[in-house]
Amino acid sequence: MNSVKILTIEMLEKMFKKYPLYSQDNNKEKKVILEIFIPFQNMYWLLLEGSRENDDFILFGYCHISDSEFGYVSYKELHSLNYGLRFIYHKVPISLDKLKRKYDID
Repeated sequence: MNSVKILTIEMLEKMFKKYPLYSQDNNKEKKVILEIFIPFQNMYWLLLEGSRENDDFILFGYCHISDSEFGYVSYKELHSLNYGLRFIYHKVPISLDKLKRKYDID
C-alpha cells in the first residue's frame, strides 16, 4: 500500500495495467487497486478497473458520495475536485469486501 500525493494518467496506466475496464466482471471476489477519499467527509471511491480513453482515464469501482453504488468516474472529473483528495494505491490488490467493512458499508 502506498499513499500517493498526486495522480497522473501515466500513473493510472501503470496501476491498472493488469486491471483494464471489464477485467473483473466475472470475479466473485473483486479487488480494489486504488482508494480515493476526501478526509473528514464520507466521500470515497474504491476503484477496481481503469483504462485510458483518448486524453482521459476512465475508472470503475464502488463509490460513495451521497449513496453507495458501482459506477464510472474519469480522471478529469476527479482532478476537477479541489477537496484535498487522498489516494491509497494497493500494489497487492485488496478485497472489495474487506474495504467495505473498513468503510462500514453493507
